Amino acid sequence: MIRAEERSSIRAWLKEKALPLWASNGWDERTNSFVERLSFRGAPLLDTPRRAMVQARQIYTFSVAHRAGWFGEGAELVARAGAAMIERYYEADGARGWAFSVARDGAIVDGRRDLYTHAFILLSLANAYETTRDTAYIALADATLSFLDRDMASEHGGYVETLPASDSPRRQNSHMHLFEALLSLFDATRSSAYLERARVVRDIFFRRFVQAENSILVEFFDEHWRPLDGPLFPFEPGHHFEWIWLLEQNEELRHFDQMTTVTRLWETALRAGVGADGRIFARATVDGAVDHSTRLWFYTEAAKAASVMRSNYKRSDGPTPSDFLDEMRVRFLEPATSGSWIDEFDAYGAAKVDFAPASSLYHICCAIRASGSD
Repeated sequence: MIRAEERSSIRAWLKEKALPLWASNGWDERTNSFVERLSFRGAPLLDTPRRAMVQARQIYTFSVAHRAGWFGEGAELVARAGAAMIERYYEADGARGWAFSVARDGAIVDGRRDLYTHAFILLSLANAYETTRDTAYIALADATLSFLDRDMASEHGGYVETLPASDSPRRQNSHMHLFEALLSLFDATRSSAYLERARVVRDIFFRRFVQAENSILVEFFDEHWRPLDGPLFPFEPGHHFEWIWLLEQNEELRHFDQMTTVTRLWETALRAGVGADGRIFARATVDGAVDHSTRLWFYTEAAKAASVMRSNYKRSDGPTPSDFLDEMRVRFLEPATSGSWIDEFDAYGAAKVDFAPASSLYHICCAIRASGSD
């Protein structure tokens, strides 16, 4: 498990630096919404279009922070942001579902209906309900699921990626986060209906997503869920780590032969996706890394997966959660403005963007929550 001193230190950074920064500079009082990004100096970039996904992730973050006692004003922020998110994105253009992004003034910038976005909307609604106990959030979650069933369900299982439909491949990633959201809805309500929905997604994972004798998580598929990019199947180590964590979050959904898959995903990610210097690569094959860039969220998910491997599978022969959190701190947090981060570096160690995206706070908060809030 994560060392007590490491957990305390990372949590202190979140409580004392990150949450206050993103609740002030990262909050737009005029619109009751979160900004999409901050400059490297911590200034809000107010004119960047705001994705519904980012609003949802920040609502999740401040919901968790409030319930854990990390941020006393979290509940008020969640209630205000939740109301604004519903007003600005839900059927705001007269069509069913949630718009992808809006401008600061609320004008629709991108009206696509995106599965990945809807998954995070569901996650935020579950957590907003847990924080406020307002049942309207659950009613809206149910309406959102009805929209997915009616408008985005695929005859081949799962859901299409976007409306209007495009020729882009189907992705495991959006379904992974849908699985996460359904587990969160079950945790919030204890309604078995959400658990049964999660079971359906879990079964797609075992039937389709994992290939090569359960050692590789395939990213892209055709409309029939036939895997693309074979036979090497370039994979994202970060997603291996993310699934390892999620598969262990509900006792009732643990697959009878899950241990083999989880262990192989872990071993493949470590062998091909993590360098000798601790860098986690963006993409790899079984033969090694094919994209040497790296991002902050890889390390949060690796820390969560390492915690699972040590606590549930008694694997003490690999990196610890602290190893990954130390790497995150040194690579991404310490060089940045206090409470912020440099999100992504290229293969040569140069920052790939000149801003800090708000979306990363969700990953950090998830990792700290996984380590315990005491």
